[in-house]
Amino acid sequence: MRNAVMSGCSIATVVVEAGEHSGARIQARVAVEHGRHVFLLPEVLANQWAIDLARRPNTTVLEGPEHLLRVLGELTAELVQL
Repeated sequence: MRNAVMSGCSIATVVVEAGEHSGARIQARVAVEHGRHVFLLPEVLANQWAIDLARRPNTTVLEGPEHLLRVLGELTAELVQL
């Protein structure tokens, strides 16, 4: 329940580390279901669930901190226009 609330209250979820049965994985899945953006560090792609999630819309595999800031800036700009 906490993961669903956290993803619902956030514009995006950043997954830096998550195992097969972790709360971070649950939050990432729920965030996508909520239509929220999910950012994945490349190291997380060692898990099959992360590879599958990376193929879904609203998911970005980060290239670095600047990439996160750029995409997050685009997401917040879209919100301002709404």
